[in-house]
Amino acid sequence: MKKLNKIYIFALLLTIVFSSCRARFYTPNRNPVPLFKTSGDIYVDASTNLVNKYDLTAGYALTNNIGAYVGYAGSALKTNMSTTDTFNNTTITDSRHYRGDMLNLGLGYYLNQEESQNVRFEVFGDIAMGNYRNTFTQNGRQLFLNGNYMRIGIMPNVGYISSDNKFSIAYSARISQITFSNSSNNEPNFWQSDLNRLNSKLNYTMLEHALLFRAGGDNVKFQFQFGMYHGLNSDELVNAIPLLNASAMFGIVINANVLGK
Repeated sequence: MKKLNKIYIFALLLTIVFSSCRARFYTPNRNPVPLFKTSGDIYVDASTNLVNKYDLTAGYALTNNIGAYVGYAGSALKTNMSTTDTFNNTTITDSRHYRGDMLNLGLGYYLNQEESQNVRFEVFGDIAMGNYRNTFTQNGRQLFLNGNYMRIGIMPNVGYISSDNKFSIAYSARISQITFSNSSNNEPNFWQSDLNRLNSKLNYTMLEHALLFRAGGDNVKFQFQFGMYHGLNSDELVNAIPLLNASAMFGIVINANVLGK
């Protein structure tokens, strides 16, 4: 059993190292979890993984059972690698830069506080539109591979809020389909292996689930969300979406009610 665990860890590390040398096409955003209580609730949060991702989300409870949210997520990753040409006594520096942006919208139903005092249930129709921008630079020569994607899915949340409103915990699961479009590049031969991965499937089925913790005052709380992201019909080596990914996001959330309830 220990031998199998070592093999799995080695394979995972090898995949991470290998994937850092390839183009990226999709970075999941954090699952929005408003935990609305009643009509007029406003929900605003800002989160980051402290390295290369950040999320900004705002939501509003339109009625006692209907809520909506909108969010922006950004991510960036840059790697540099230097090699020495001993024959010419020169150093060659390669730089890979990835950046992605996403706009996320949701509309759905929530169980209000009058219907359930401590337990929250929400389910949202979720749509996201994003882009990816990959750049490779070597001694002033710059190559790019860019494109767009759309993600459509459904996201149920179930949570618990303490009676004193100081603590909450929630689990969410977003099931969605991702379709890539409008791919462009200025050097097909260089990006050929990445283009093969991108074009290997028309769309991907994703399961992105997360566990959320919040603690603090009545209106302002700190939050932590750990997410696991699965490409259910993906192969890490030959497709554009990773088979498995994980993320830990830290942030702050503000809850208020414009109706004063």
